Amino acid sequence: MVAYLFEGSFKKQAKFLQFARQLKEPEPTTTLTFEILPNDCLSPTCQEYGSFPAVFTLPTFPKDIQTKLDAKQPCHKVSTDRHKIVRILHETMAQYTMYPTNSEYIKVAKALIFRYPFLKDMEGNGYNTWHMSLKRRFKAERTPLVHHEVVRNMKQKFGHHRSPQAPENNQGSITTSVRRSSDIISVSGEEESSIDAHTQVLKRQYLKAQPDSCIVTNAMTKTFQWRRKEVAEGVRADTIANKYPFLKTPAGLCEEMNRIHNIENLQHRFREEFLPILPKVLALAKGKSPLEKIYLQAREESLSEDLPAMDFKAGLVLLPIIFKEKVEHHVTLEEPGTPYPTTQLTHTDWKSAFTRRGPSGSKRMGLSCAGPNTLTFVQRCILKISEEGDKPLSTTVIRILNQLY
Repeated sequence: MVAYLFEGSFKKQAKFLQFARQLKEPEPTTTLTFEILPNDCLSPTCQEYGSFPAVFTLPTFPKDIQTKLDAKQPCHKVSTDRHKIVRILHETMAQYTMYPTNSEYIKVAKALIFRYPFLKDMEGNGYNTWHMSLKRRFKAERTPLVHHEVVRNMKQKFGHHRSPQAPENNQGSITTSVRRSSDIISVSGEEESSIDAHTQVLKRQYLKAQPDSCIVTNAMTKTFQWRRKEVAEGVRADTIANKYPFLKTPAGLCEEMNRIHNIENLQHRFREEFLPILPKVLALAKGKSPLEKIYLQAREESLSEDLPAMDFKAGLVLLPIIFKEKVEHHVTLEEPGTPYPTTQLTHTDWKSAFTRRGPSGSKRMGLSCAGPNTLTFVQRCILKISEEGDKPLSTTVIRILNQLY
C-alpha cells in the first residue's frame, strides 16, 4: 500500500513508515491530581487581589491610544478610542474588585480627567460620562456570572427592586416644571368672564384664513397670566390648547415661549445657536436613517443657492436620530400619535419638505412634556433655557455635547 501511495519514491516511503511508527509509540502518561477547594474560591471575589488603592494610578494605554493622549487629541469623541480607554480602566479596576463602589468609580474617572483634562465633558462635573461608561462595562462583564452565588447575593443586596406604582395618566399632561400658583403674578384685572370673552375672540380669529395678528397678540397677552395659573393648577395640555388655539401654531407657540422666558426672538436665537453645530449634526446622523437618503438625493438635484436652507431643514429633522430617538415622535407628515411635542408638516412627502423654498409649513405643534433627550438638548443647549430645579443633563445628552462642541 505504501509503495502504491508513494510510487517511484523510496525516500517518501521511508519517511511515511517512520512517521507511522512514531504514532504507534505510547505517549508518556500524565498524572493529574484534583483538590477540592472551598466554595469561596469558585466565586468572582477570588479575583480580588487586595483593597482598592487610596490613590488610583492610571495604567499605560495601548500605544495608539497613548500617542493620541500625549498629543492631546479628543479621544472621547471617537467611539473606538473611548471604548479602548474604558476597557483598560476596567481591566485595571477588576484586579481589585468586580464590584467597585460609587466612590471608586469616581476616583478612577477623576484621575483620568486630572491627567488628561481635554477629555472632560462639556457639561456637568466633567467626568459623568466616564463614570457611567465604567459602570456599564462592569455590569456587562458580570452578566455571564449571574449564576454564581456571590453575584446573586450582590444583586439582591445592591440591585434595583421595582416597587408597585400607581399608574400615571400621560395623555395631554404637562410634565415640565411650572411655577406654583403662589409664585405667579397676580391675575388682577382679568376675571373668568373677561377671560372667556378673550378666548372667544381667539377662536373666531383662528377660524379665519388670515387672522389679525394685532388682535391675536393682544388677547394672548391679556390672558397670559391666567393661562400660567391654569398650567400650574394642572389643567390638561389639550384643554389649554383648545381654549387658546393659537398655541397649536408654530408662531403662537414661539410667542408664548417668548412671554414665559422673556426672550426677544426665540427663532433668531435658535438659528444662531444651531447653525455652528449643523455640519456635525449631519455627520453624526450619516447613514442612520432612510430620511437621510431622501435628503441626499434631493440635495444632488437642487441648485447651490438652495443648499443652505436644505441643510438646515435636514439638520432639524435628523436631530432626534443622533439621540437614538424616532424622528416621527418630533416631526411628522401625519397626525402625531405621541404625547411629546410634535410638529406636523403640511408637506405631502419628505422630498418636498426638504426642497420647497421658504419656511416649512407646519399644521400642528404638540404642547406636552419635554422629557426626551432631543427636546432637553434643544431647550438647554440650543435655546439656553433653564429653570431653578432642573435636573442635570443626562449622560446621553452630555456625550452628544462632547461630540458637537
